[in-house]
Order: sequence, then C-alpha cells, then structure tokens
Amino acid sequence: MFDNTSIMWQFVPQIVAFGIALALGWFIALFLWRPLNSFGSRLEKVGWADTLLTFIHKLLWPLSTGVLNVIMIGLIFKQLDWADWFLSNTVPIIIMLWLVYRLIDALLKANLSEIGAKVWKRQVLLPIFIFFVALYLLNLQDYFLNFKLTPDSYEQDIKIRSLLAGISIIITVLFVARAVWHYLAEQFLPNADAEPALAHAIATLVAYTIVFLGGLGGLTIIGFDLATLTVIAGGLSIGLGFGLQQIVSNFVSGFILMFERSIGPGDVIDLGGSIGMVKAIGIRRMIIKTPDNTEVTIPNSHFLSDIMTNLTRDTPVTRVWIDVGVSYNSNPREVEQALLEASQHPSVLTDPQPIVFFQGFGDNSLDFTLFVWTDDPFKIPRLSSDLRYNVWDELSHRKIEIPFPQRDIHIRSGWPGSEV
Repeated sequence: MFDNTSIMWQFVPQIVAFGIALALGWFIALFLWRPLNSFGSRLEKVGWADTLLTFIHKLLWPLSTGVLNVIMIGLIFKQLDWADWFLSNTVPIIIMLWLVYRLIDALLKANLSEIGAKVWKRQVLLPIFIFFVALYLLNLQDYFLNFKLTPDSYEQDIKIRSLLAGISIIITVLFVARAVWHYLAEQFLPNADAEPALAHAIATLVAYTIVFLGGLGGLTIIGFDLATLTVIAGGLSIGLGFGLQQIVSNFVSGFILMFERSIGPGDVIDLGGSIGMVKAIGIRRMIIKTPDNTEVTIPNSHFLSDIMTNLTRDTPVTRVWIDVGVSYNSNPREVEQALLEASQHPSVLTDPQPIVFFQGFGDNSLDFTLFVWTDDPFKIPRLSSDLRYNVWDELSHRKIEIPFPQRDIHIRSGWPGSEV
C-alpha cells in the first residue's frame, strides 16, 4: 500500500508537468505560427511554400511540447531530485508517436483533397495511432512488433517491425517522388526554360527512379532477399513475352514521345479531325481533354504508329479558314471588305493580319476563303462558328447573296419518237 501511494505521489507532479508543457507548447506554437504564416503569404508564387507551411504548422505544437518537457526535466525535476521516470521514458514515446501522426497528417493534407485527407485521418490514421498508444501503455509493443509473419522453414524472418518499417519507407518514397515530380515539372524545369515535353520527361524519369530505388530499399528492409526479387523479375520477363507486350510498348512509347519532345502536356493536337489538349502523359496512356470538357484516354503507342498533328509544337499560333461562296452578281471587292469586317473577333490575331483569297469561279458561285490566325487552337471549333455567324451578318447587311446549287431543266414537248 505504501509503495502504491508513493508511486502515485511521484506520478501526479509529472502528469501536471506534462499538462503544463502541453498548454505552453500550444501557446508557443500559436505565437510562432503567426509570423511564419505572415512570411509565407509573401511567397505565394513559390509552389512549395504552402506545403512547407503545412508541415511546420502540424509539427510546431509537438516539437514545442517536447522541448519544454526536456527543459522541465533538467531544470525542475533533476534539480529537486524528483522522480521523472514518466517524463523521461513515457512522454518521449508519446511525443514521438504524436510527431509521426502529425507528419502523416501533413502529408495527407498536402497530397489529397480536404475531404480525402479527413477520411484517411479519421478512419485510418487515428485508429492506428490509438492502437499503438494502447500497446505501449499495456507494455505489449515489443511482443507485437517482434511477432514473426513467416514460418520457421523460411530463410528470412519477416516480423511486423520490419514489415511496418518497409511499408513506411515505400509510402514515404511515393510521397517524396510525387513532390519531386511536381517541383521539377512545374517549378524548376519550366523556370530553367526547358520545353514542357522535356520537363515532363525528366521529372517523370527522376520520379520513377526514386520509386524504384525506394521500393527496393523498402522490400530489403521488410526481409525480401534480392535473389528472390531476381527470380520474380525473371518470372515477369516471361510474362512480358505472353501478355504484357502492349503495356511495355505503351510505357516505352510514352518516354520516346516525351524525350523526342514531339508532344507534351498542354499541347493541342488534331487526331483525325478531332481537336484536344494533352492533359497528362501516364505510364501507358495519354489523357486528352476535348472541347466538350470530356477526357479521352489513348494508348501511348498509338501516337508512334498513326499520324498526329501537333498544333502547338513550335508556336500556338494556328491558321483558321472559312470558305464562302457568293452570287455572280456580287462585287468581289465588296465581298473582300465584308469578310475582313467579319474577321473582327477577340480570338483573332492582328499580326498576322486576316486575309481573303479569291479562290475561283465555281459552278454556282464566286468562291472566297477567309484566313485568320489565333493563338488558342483549343477553341478553333468555337472560333470557326463565330466567324461564320459574322460572315452571315456582314453579307446580309450588304445584301450579298449566298447562292445555292441551281439546275436548268429543259422539257421537250411530245412523246418519245413523235414528231416535234
């Protein structure tokens, strides 16, 4: 009874000290966050500034609490010769788990939508965190982490500890690879005047390299032998000969397209008369966004074997033409002025200037073509429609007739074979 009472009186001051550290850590984190947030608002153009601030905001409170806990142990409990076993042993573990929890929470928030991050946080991350805290409080963490997942006959011992460590490394590497890809493709390489296709190719290659090396490292930590991985790779190579040729072909085709710089994200292409914008080049397919706001998925190998027109390869400036036929009673010079007036449109460039060609004398009409230039090829269908409306209005205003095909039919009187 005496021992339990003594332990209780030793435990209470440590609980109070930990509570004070939590409260003061919260105020310190709040005090430090305001100037950091103000400074971060000045870095709006820096893509990684928001992500860095998210991590700092999540880690300030546990870090401040941990520093205050160390200070209390050294300045108060050690000096007064009070028991500090809870503050020295248990609290650091709690703070470490807390830091990991907040770090993963920041990763989720930086890479997922707000709703998705909340779902993962509440339904996955929080239960796992509570589970590990409960294991530690029950002193079962060593038994759980050292539990073997492989039979005794297996050469490599795979334990829950190594499995969790390997999975954590692989997940972290995936997040790192994604962050590196965004930084290279959207920040560094574009600012270094790299072409969009080349920037996308380099960023993708670096990201896949990080994922590959990180995956090997994670599998090694889990306990997989590299010789076993070699056997698995050999089996995959056999599979390539049977059913994965198309996947590998699309994968290689994507890199060829990107490194050749013949196509890249943001390019507007014409496939068989259908215009679309390249939204992304994936491992095996390319996503094309159409003017209808729909996404079309096309295998990468398709672009190496079929004809594809890139409307923005060297420059986004593209020519658009409208064919018009008018009556033979019309004045060609007046038709020219009408078509030039019709070319006035916000999407039409003034340099090069619109021009009208008199194409020829048709069976039923005088044939003209209006040529204009635009720097927004993605909106060519809408621009063509607007120009036709303008042409109709101008010709109607000037009373210039647009003819339709006519045929003169001569009927001979009398029956066949009779005298006329």
